[in-house]
Amino acid sequence: MPITLTREEQIVLNVVQEYLDKNRQFNMEKILPFIISRFRLASINISKNGIEEILRSLIKKDLLVEGSKLSRDDILLNLKRLQIYNFILRNPGTYFNRIIKELNLSNHIVVWHLSMLLKFKYISKEVFDNHDIYFDSNLAFEEVKISYFTLKEKSKKIIDFLKVNNDGITKTRLSEALKMHHNTITKYLNNLLEHNIIKKEKMSNKTLYFLNQ
Repeated sequence: MPITLTREEQIVLNVVQEYLDKNRQFNMEKILPFIISRFRLASINISKNGIEEILRSLIKKDLLVEGSKLSRDDILLNLKRLQIYNFILRNPGTYFNRIIKELNLSNHIVVWHLSMLLKFKYISKEVFDNHDIYFDSNLAFEEVKISYFTLKEKSKKIIDFLKVNNDGITKTRLSEALKMHHNTITKYLNNLLEHNIIKKEKMSNKTLYFLNQ
């Protein structure tokens, strides 16, 4: 979602960017004299209190982070970080080991870039199914949970099968249809049930499984 800025916010942000480009960290107290001096030279009439208020607004909008040498506009200029971000957008609910494997990147590089994407709220992180999972900050977590399971090969097979055979099926028939061992199918069905991706109903002497709409 694009962030709307007032004219004054954009002016202040431009000066902050100039400050950060000199390899300095953003610090509200230290940057104020720099902005005031720039405004005095350019005859821009915004008071010290006004500048402080604008800086707080930019922090609230996640455009600036205390202690960082970057602004939000800089974050995706790094090609590896952009690669990770785009991978997460395409695979909401992905997890750390999958990012490393699919993108062939080292652990410490992925850790660093994920921390920057999280800091500036390009992405969100939640603990789910014993994993830290990553997704676009604009997505609802319920959507992400479904996407997470479709990233797992066996879960995806079950979900895809139930999409086209959703009039109810027993565990035994599902095991046969997908050529999965009974214990394996039980494990994945229980996991999908626990997270409300599927549901089960007892009919006569059978338990049938359905996709949870």
